[in-house]
Amino acid sequence: MNPTFLRFAIASAAFALSALSQDLVAIKAKTIHTLSGPAVTDGVILLQNGRIKAIGKQDEIEIPWAAKVIDKSDKVVMPTWVLAHCAGGMRGSNESMQNVPWLTVADAIDPASAYFENMLRNGVGTLHVMPGNRTLMGGTGMVVRPSGRTVADMTVAAGTGMKLSLQASRSRLQKIREMRRAIADVRDYLADYERRKAEFEQEKAAGAIPADKEWDQEIDRKKKAAVELIEKKLRGWLYVPSYAELGEALRLAQELDLTFVLGSNLDEAHALLAKIKSPVVLDATIEYLETDPETREEQQFCSAKLCQDAGVPFALSLSSGGPTSYPWWQLGTCVRHGISRSQAIAALTTVPAKMLGLDDQLGTLDEGKLGNLQILTGDPLQATTWVDMVVLEGEVVYERSKDPRLQYLFEAAEEAAAGTSKGEKQ
Repeated sequence: MNPTFLRFAIASAAFALSALSQDLVAIKAKTIHTLSGPAVTDGVILLQNGRIKAIGKQDEIEIPWAAKVIDKSDKVVMPTWVLAHCAGGMRGSNESMQNVPWLTVADAIDPASAYFENMLRNGVGTLHVMPGNRTLMGGTGMVVRPSGRTVADMTVAAGTGMKLSLQASRSRLQKIREMRRAIADVRDYLADYERRKAEFEQEKAAGAIPADKEWDQEIDRKKKAAVELIEKKLRGWLYVPSYAELGEALRLAQELDLTFVLGSNLDEAHALLAKIKSPVVLDATIEYLETDPETREEQQFCSAKLCQDAGVPFALSLSSGGPTSYPWWQLGTCVRHGISRSQAIAALTTVPAKMLGLDDQLGTLDEGKLGNLQILTGDPLQATTWVDMVVLEGEVVYERSKDPRLQYLFEAAEEAAAGTSKGEKQ
């Protein structure tokens, strides 16, 4: 055989084998929480081309010889968390110009932001990034994965809805009037556009305009997203700061396709909460204190519990810092207030995935779904549990052992401890 041909054949076979092994991944685990059925102990997940091919016990599933094996037999595997609403990871905010429905967060997302790095560190695999709450019509959002060199690499779905907000900087009534005026202006623009189009067709039918000429005027680019909102072609994500704005929010929901993002101070809104017919997103602060105006005694409330009691499905959020940025803190708070463990976990997996229209891809570990999973050192509700690894679409995108920020912090702590010990000996 020709030596050159032989070397070429060997190289080609090696390349094909390498590609095959990268496309096929097997992850062994002590426990696999699929969230769609019973937990699998001593299990294995096979991923092929970024999707789940099979899940089962290690003695029941044969691991292909070409698969890349990730042995985490002492760890817990479950789906990555899904955030239905967040406002992190952007270079800047458009909230200084409140009525800007034509903007999109795609122009502001920074792939190098430490926010996305921290989300991976906490096991988050999918985020719906929206403009912040200090806005009126703040532009459209998009669903991203917290990994990628460019916004295009990160994008899961674009144009996922427009952010609206009833958070007032001064007067609550003034904010409501501004929202009503903004919506009315869009309706007036659309009515004028339809009138001019109808007149064009009438003149064309009468012969005043050539029969081969078509209506070529398009909706103003700056108004297109707002028009789609009015026509219910685009969903609105409305921030409702407290119970005081909930009545107006329900009235707006009769006109628009809205998802509510609820703030705190919902303890006086049980009757209004019961009127909400679709899942809501809760602000990161789900536990708060209220002082009784008569007794001056403080009472603790949990907005997740209030929603549960009103029969409203909810999704949880994570803040960009502090205790409420940790999933286990949010889940533990829910459980402490009487919410079941499964319902709490669903608020960061299956509920937000369904709200985003991605429940056929995310939220549970099932055959055919995306291979988005987090590998944990223990139970997800334990404060001592850490994210050991994150896999997105079959690719390892985070490893705690290689986390440069943690390595820096641990080294600094070790040096400080060594310095203290040295000083004590002296």
